[in-house]
Amino acid sequence: MSTRLDLQSLLMQARGTAGVSCRRHLNGMLSSLIHTVGIDRNYVRGEGPYLWDDRGNRILDCLAGFGAIAVGRAHPVVTDALEQCLRLAPPNWVRMENNALAAEAARRLVGAAGVSATRVFFTNSGTEAVEAAIKFATRHTGRSGLLSWSDSFHGLTCGSLSVNGNDDLREGYGALLPNCDRIEFGDLSRLEQALHSRNVAALIVEPVQGKTLRDMGEGRLSEAHAMCRKHGTLLVADEVQSGCGRTGTFLACHADGVDPDLAVLSKALSGGLVPVGALLVGDDVWNSTYSSLDRVFAHSSTFHEGSLAMTAVIATLAVIEEERLCDQSRALGVELREGLTRACSSCRSFRSVLGRGLMIGVDFEPAGVASPASLPMIGDRLYPIVGQSIVSSLLNDHEVLAQVTGAKRPVLKFLPPMTITADDARHIANATASALRSFENGSAYRAAIGAALRLTSARLRGGGD
Repeated sequence: MSTRLDLQSLLMQARGTAGVSCRRHLNGMLSSLIHTVGIDRNYVRGEGPYLWDDRGNRILDCLAGFGAIAVGRAHPVVTDALEQCLRLAPPNWVRMENNALAAEAARRLVGAAGVSATRVFFTNSGTEAVEAAIKFATRHTGRSGLLSWSDSFHGLTCGSLSVNGNDDLREGYGALLPNCDRIEFGDLSRLEQALHSRNVAALIVEPVQGKTLRDMGEGRLSEAHAMCRKHGTLLVADEVQSGCGRTGTFLACHADGVDPDLAVLSKALSGGLVPVGALLVGDDVWNSTYSSLDRVFAHSSTFHEGSLAMTAVIATLAVIEEERLCDQSRALGVELREGLTRACSSCRSFRSVLGRGLMIGVDFEPAGVASPASLPMIGDRLYPIVGQSIVSSLLNDHEVLAQVTGAKRPVLKFLPPMTITADDARHIANATASALRSFENGSAYRAAIGAALRLTSARLRGGGD
């Protein structure tokens, strides 16, 4: 019999060497970045919307695993369901069976999503679900063209990267998929021109963009969908981050009155514990791929529909419904937007509050920061580092973990769990105003210069060990 793993002892030992091990065996530049900008903490516990570090500090987690911790960390309903699944041990990945847990998860997801698409293909991640959407759309339409908006984010695997609207993420990877075109965000005139060729299989859109926190404005997504239908193009709603109630409706496109042809979900479906994604597909599109018995595995995946993942989906959907988290996101989102606007209005770097529900961004102007041209060797790194310095101020001065997006201009982004309180929302607003003032009085700027110099030195040393 194998020796029992003492996980508690292993964790205690591993935390002591995590920095060195990450730099040597994982993404060393990430390790260097969090050290350089001063946000390296040793997190030892998470519950609800909070994290605790090894010094006993409680941190309000507004990064939330890039949105995956939507129902909070260690939610008791999700945790209990997964513990039951481990004890019952239903056999995983039999493949040649009618998977009861997957069927129930799909039934509940279709009901919660409230779309006409009634088929579900479960995946292991959001980018994998986007890849599936590309395959289903091109197979159904017989077309190879794909359209997306500028500044969009759809994942980092080959197909999803091909429709990604961020040029910097595609740099160095060659042509990727052919016939992918990006249109300036919300340019419906250009969209109409591109669709006129009738070679476009799908337009893939984030109803609320993850990088810029923009939406198209009232009625415009519906107008884009009508254009797609006119030209035989499918609309794919990428709801990986905006879905499952985060923006105040179960799907963000519901607020725009849009019933998408395909919808992509992930992140929140996991319950914060087991990776999972899903593609919702209409019967006609589905049947184009699974058109006969010999095509039963035309699209498949070894690890999809795993017992733990399906249990997490079922439990998470129950939590979202029973705790009315869509309504909570909508109400607290309004409160957070208004609070940020009030608290930050006197900050000269503040421009506006962006987003919807509890997917919120603060657009700020790095006024007074020296031109990159005047800072040889570090200028190209200063602009994003300035934003990271504000993130550092939020964490180290106010115990709020957030992020700055990689958009063309930095946007301070908050994706707290949908279980935060009104007090949490007020704390986020006041902490943000304080961090912006710290930036404006020069302390964050000086920190940014120092961080950029340290990061440059680390890169010159080959990783910063």
